[in-house]
Parts: sequence; C-alpha cells; structure tokens
Amino acid sequence: MSTLLLFATSLIAPELVKGPILLLAGLMIVIITFSSIELALYFLILATLLSPELTLGGNPTHGDLVTGRVNTTESRGITVRLDDIMLTLISITWIFRIAIRNEISLLRYTPINQAAGLYWFAAAFSTLIAFFQGNVGMYGLFFVLKYLEYFILFYLVVNHIHDTTIIKRLLIVMIATCLIASLFGIAQIPQGIRVSAPFEGEQGEPNTFGGYLMFMFSILLGILLHTANNKQRYKLLFMLAVILVPFLFTESRSSYLAFAATILCFIFFSPRKKLLIFMCLGGLALAPVVIPKSVVTRIMFTFNQAEQEGQLALGSVKFDTSTTERLKSWEKVLTKSFPNHPFLGVGVTGGGFLDAMYPRVLLETGMVGLLLFVWFLRRIWVLLRKRSRDLKDPIMRGVALGALCGYGGLLVHAIGANTFIIVRIMEPFMIILGLVLAMHMVESEQKEEERPLETHH
Repeated sequence: MSTLLLFATSLIAPELVKGPILLLAGLMIVIITFSSIELALYFLILATLLSPELTLGGNPTHGDLVTGRVNTTESRGITVRLDDIMLTLISITWIFRIAIRNEISLLRYTPINQAAGLYWFAAAFSTLIAFFQGNVGMYGLFFVLKYLEYFILFYLVVNHIHDTTIIKRLLIVMIATCLIASLFGIAQIPQGIRVSAPFEGEQGEPNTFGGYLMFMFSILLGILLHTANNKQRYKLLFMLAVILVPFLFTESRSSYLAFAATILCFIFFSPRKKLLIFMCLGGLALAPVVIPKSVVTRIMFTFNQAEQEGQLALGSVKFDTSTTERLKSWEKVLTKSFPNHPFLGVGVTGGGFLDAMYPRVLLETGMVGLLLFVWFLRRIWVLLRKRSRDLKDPIMRGVALGALCGYGGLLVHAIGANTFIIVRIMEPFMIILGLVLAMHMVESEQKEEERPLETHH
C-alpha cells in the first residue's frame, strides 16, 4: 500500500518524492546485492543501456591546460546515470559482504589483477597530488572511483559466477539489452538525426553507442562462427542485422574504423577464415545498394568539407574540422602539456577535454600511467587470446573470440574517443571479460574433479 501511495504521489508532485524514491531504490539495490549477486547483475546489465542520465554541477572557471579555453571535463560537470548509482552501491555492498562473511581469502586471482591495480593507483596518486595542488576538484576523485568500479565489477563477476547456466543466462540478458537498445536506435532513424543510445539527453553520444554496438556485434559474430545449430545461426544472423542498422546510422567514423579493425581481427584469429572472407566479399558487393547515403556522406565529409580556417592538410588532402581538432589535441598534449608534467601528469580531469583515450591517459597520468595502461591493455589481450583457443564450451569460445576481436576494434575506437572510461562501453566489456574468465575457471575446476576419477579407474 505504501508503495502505491508513493507512486501516486510521484505522479502528482514528482519533486516531493524524488528523494524518498531514490532512497528506496538504493535500499532495494543493497538488499538485492546482499541476497543475490546474480540478480543484481541482471538489473545492472539492463540499466547499462536503458537508464536515464543527469548532469551534475560543472566548474566554468576551470581552465584548459592544453588550450587555455574553458573546455575541461570538470567544467562540463559529471554525468550520472542510474547504472552509475547501481554500480557504486553494488560495489560498496559487495565489499561489505565479503568483509562480513570473511570471504577475502576466497577471492580468485586473475591475470589482470596486478596491471589493473597498479594502473589505478597511478591514476589515483597523480589525481590526489593535483587535488591538493588545487588543479583538480572533487570531480577528478569521482572519476578515479569510477575507474575502480569497473575493476570491481570484473572481480565481482569472476568471484561469484561459478555455474555455466548462470554465465549463459547473463549473456542472454546482455544480448537482449543490446537488441532493445538497437530497436530504440532504429526508431530514431526517421527523425533524420545521428542515432544514439536511449535516454542520453538532448545531444546524445553516437560515438559511444557505435562503439558499444560494434563490440556486441562482435560477440554475436563470434558465437555464430562456433555454433553448429542451424536454427541458432538464423537467429544470430537476424540479430546481427538488427544491430548493424542502428550502428550504420550512428554515423560514427571512429566506430566504422573500429568495425573494420574488428573484421580484420576475425579474419586473422578465427579458424573459419574462408567463410569470413566470403561474407566480407558479399558485404562489399552489397554495400553500394544497402549502405545509406548519409553514411557515405559522413565518411566523405572527412575529406571534402568546405574549406574552413585552421583545417589540417596532408599534401592535397584536407581533413574536416572535427578530425583536425582531434589531431591537434594529440599535438598539443605531446608538445605542450606532457613536457611540463612528464612523469605523473596533471591528474584525472586536470587537463583539457580530449576525445581520444591515449593522449588523455598521457596527459592525466604521465609516462608512468601510460606505460601501466598499455601493460593493462596487453594483459587483457593475452587473457582473451588464450581463452579464445582453450575454452571447451563452443558458445563461450565464440564469446571469447568475439570479445578478442571486438577488443581489437575498441583499441582502434580509442584513437578518437575516451573508450576505456565510458560507462556504456566499459561495463558490458568488463562483464563479458569476467564471464569469459569465469567460464575458464569453471572448466578448470571440472577438469580437476575428473582427474581423481580417471586415476581411480
């Protein structure tokens, strides 16, 4: 009755009950996490792409260390979504849960533990120094905590998912969430705008949505290449088509480039190279007919934009202003900001807003942070490469291959986007990474259990 009363009041006076509703929702998340990690993960997966956002604060007086303009991450404020809140509460609750139940000694070691931990400590240390120097505000500390939450999410999946059935259920929920988000994207196409994920505010983030769709497309393609069930193959082909439509209409050039890198990775790493090459040739043959004109226009705009002041040129080829700005941001970091803070950087959010991952890491955490970041990325690559070869379950081996090739695409996507700090890309990625490793651990445990029986016989 009280819940119905609260709901009725929210319809009449939403501002009056906003606080109690958020408090009640937070309490429910805490209770669910304590009782069932699996159930909490289902809600988090759904919220990752299907939750609204809210921009809090912003500091318009915070200058850009690279350009001198007011264009920093902090000046833009911090964007909070329901999945941000859920991830925070789930992470804190999980830590309390393992402490109360004295499960710390039972936590599993993973191949990325050391690299992830050292990279995070480097980012936290440089940000704390910048904070005490007055160059970074509370927003920087919030961002550092967000990085930590990504790692906690990975460890949570690895340490609490010990069953093949649960692993596949979580995978199904991830695919269903992607399809729902894709249908939302398809519904935006008649509006003539660049497609973005649901509930992303007025401007939207097509580049983020493109990176996410590219990664999930890769996961489904990996499964398709490993399944022997014809009915399942047809379903997967249909789902790939559903994802591909909104992906094209994101008009995200970084995502298109990442998609090409992903396909090249599939051709290189997949055992079914002939089938992939045949599919690629078929796709190229159909491209002039099926690819929307707006996509071609968007790609060609990179080189044929009307002449603008400040455009970079390579010989007779001129780049559009957006590409020029990204290239110049790399140059400014390497020639101006980095030499002034070469070892530890300026702290997270302490520099200018950069829509490129690698120069941002260099700017914010210096050479120390960049080297640790590259090591962290390499450990993930090695993990996925091994699991794509040795997992016995065909579906999860396909997921591992898809994750490996999609990861290759994300590494390219990061050239023109902050890929590895974006919630709507990193949460699904870390969950998939956790599921792949959890499956490997399940199979290893089953193999260990079978050995005594073989010895006995």
